[in-house]
Amino acid sequence: MTLSCERARDLATDLLDGEVPMDLRRQVEEHLATCPTCPELYRAMLAVHRELTRLRTSEASAASE
Repeated sequence: MTLSCERARDLATDLLDGEVPMDLRRQVEEHLATCPTCPELYRAMLAVHRELTRLRTSEASAASE
């Protein structure tokens, strides 16, 4: 089954959080490999996700000091 851009985008956050079953994850990855527009959006979401994780880690470290 091929995912639409809309469905792949809806799943992106869950994918980043590791909350997507493996078979659906593969479908999203296949979509990202062939779609001309979604990979750029996914990379931007990944950058934001990483920054939020870094900030949470920094805040947790500062709070425990």
